[in-house]
Amino acid sequence: MKGLSLSRGLLVLLLLWTLSAVIDAGSAERGVSGRRRGGSGGGAGEKRRKLHRIQHGQCSYTFILPELDGCPGGGSPSQTQHYGGFQGGPGVVQRDSPPADSEWSAQKLQHLESTMENNTQWLQKLENFIQKNNRRDVANMQSHVVHNQTATMLEIGTNLLTHTAEQTRKLHVVEAKVLNHTSQIEIKLLENSLSTNKLEKELLLQTSEISRLRDKNSRLESKVQMLESKQRGELEDMRQEKNRLQSVIRTQMAAIESLERQLRVASTNNTALQRQQTQLMESVHTLLNMVASTTAVPPRSQTWRDCADAYKAGHYVSGLYHIYISNRTQPVQVYCDMETSGGGWTVFQRRFNGSVDFQRSWREYKMGFGDVLGEHWMGNEVLHLLTNQGVYSMRVEMMDWEGNSAHSHYDRFTLTSERQQYRLHLRGYSGTAGKQSSLTTHGSGFSTRDKDNDNCEHCKCAMMLTGGWWFDACGFSNLNGVYYSIGHNIRKLNGIKWHHFKGPSYSLRATSMMVIHHVSAKANDEGAACKATEVSPAHCFHSGFNSCNCIQVHGDRAQETGLCRLLQAVRCRQRVQRHEGSRDL
Repeated sequence: MKGLSLSRGLLVLLLLWTLSAVIDAGSAERGVSGRRRGGSGGGAGEKRRKLHRIQHGQCSYTFILPELDGCPGGGSPSQTQHYGGFQGGPGVVQRDSPPADSEWSAQKLQHLESTMENNTQWLQKLENFIQKNNRRDVANMQSHVVHNQTATMLEIGTNLLTHTAEQTRKLHVVEAKVLNHTSQIEIKLLENSLSTNKLEKELLLQTSEISRLRDKNSRLESKVQMLESKQRGELEDMRQEKNRLQSVIRTQMAAIESLERQLRVASTNNTALQRQQTQLMESVHTLLNMVASTTAVPPRSQTWRDCADAYKAGHYVSGLYHIYISNRTQPVQVYCDMETSGGGWTVFQRRFNGSVDFQRSWREYKMGFGDVLGEHWMGNEVLHLLTNQGVYSMRVEMMDWEGNSAHSHYDRFTLTSERQQYRLHLRGYSGTAGKQSSLTTHGSGFSTRDKDNDNCEHCKCAMMLTGGWWFDACGFSNLNGVYYSIGHNIRKLNGIKWHHFKGPSYSLRATSMMVIHHVSAKANDEGAACKATEVSPAHCFHSGFNSCNCIQVHGDRAQETGLCRLLQAVRCRQRVQRHEGSRDL
């Protein structure tokens, strides 16, 4: 490549040199002709310079050629020919003097033509030499350039194929994404279309509903206007009625005042009647004592083993009694119910006003607590000894806050000793407090807050439901729970409950638990005749509150007498008054 550039440079320089020689010859000829025309006016000693510029590609070459003043104006043909025929080398610069006439110019042109031919031949030789020397380099260069270009083209082609494949893959991915996105957009468009249709339907329905409501509202407004006009008329009628009622009330107030005056007079008369009744009662007691003295009944000991014995001894008033239990030297104070179901019941639990706290310890439930005439618990030990004297029955009386009464009766009642956890065994249930017993009957142990026998592994019923009781996994009853007053007795799981009477969360108003000797209980249930030998001749007993039976024992026959009927009326009245008073409490 470098040799080719050098050859081309030499060729250009040779062409420039030849061109310069031709130009110099032309300039010399023009200078001689000028001097001939101008004579010697030009000045022989003056030097002239010519500038020649040649453009070759992007390069330009400038040659400064001076004029020589010492050249002769003419010469002999021999000199001219010799000058013109001078054969110099390619590196010698030739200078031709201008001819003196036209012949000299013709000779000069011939000389220049011959010179040009020589130069042309020389240039052809030089070009052949350059081509010969540079042909191998050009071939090598061409092969190297072709090889480099081929490798470059292969690399470019490989890169282009790789890039094309990558772009194709990306294009496929983009196409898949576009298709996926397009399908999603289509689905959303379908959903939006469905939603729009649904909303349009709902809008139509709402529009129709609004129209219907508007019509209904119009009808209601008309009805309201009619009612307002009607109400105004009724209010006017009510005002008139009020005025009439006020006048009637004033009249009645006057009548009430008159009645009050009459009542005060009647009260005064009633006081007199009460005094008369008292006198009559005293007379009756006197007559009763006289009748009793005529029967000659032998005196009896006052050591009763339970309230049934006291009842049989002629004590018919409910209250505090002393009984003597086997294996105990001291008498026990108990409350005897002489009125319920024929009387003779020994009460061991009584609640009616919440004055006593029943959340007690095991020892307190064993020994008993409370007031015998009020709320109390007799004591498990006394109850165990009492019921071991024979076969006993149990009765549970209960009352709710609405005044409804119910009872549960058990034919057999047994309570074991403390060593056996005072287990309770019951049989023969009947009564009005549910179709089945709310109290466990298969021998559950007694539990308190400090002694757990409730058949529940993960709970302490006496702590949760409070009080001591025969809990059977917390069971259906607890008459020793918290006493809740009216208005607070609903939804109370730890209250005084009897499930099959008022449900599991209703706290009762009053309860009473009592036992009686089984033979006495049977006699009370039969209750129509008194055939026991140890009864007074005038034996009156109360059976419920609806009827009073009075009999006089005379041998084996029972006959009613006028005196007995009188005693019947007095005693029944007293018992009814006591019952009503206790119910009011």
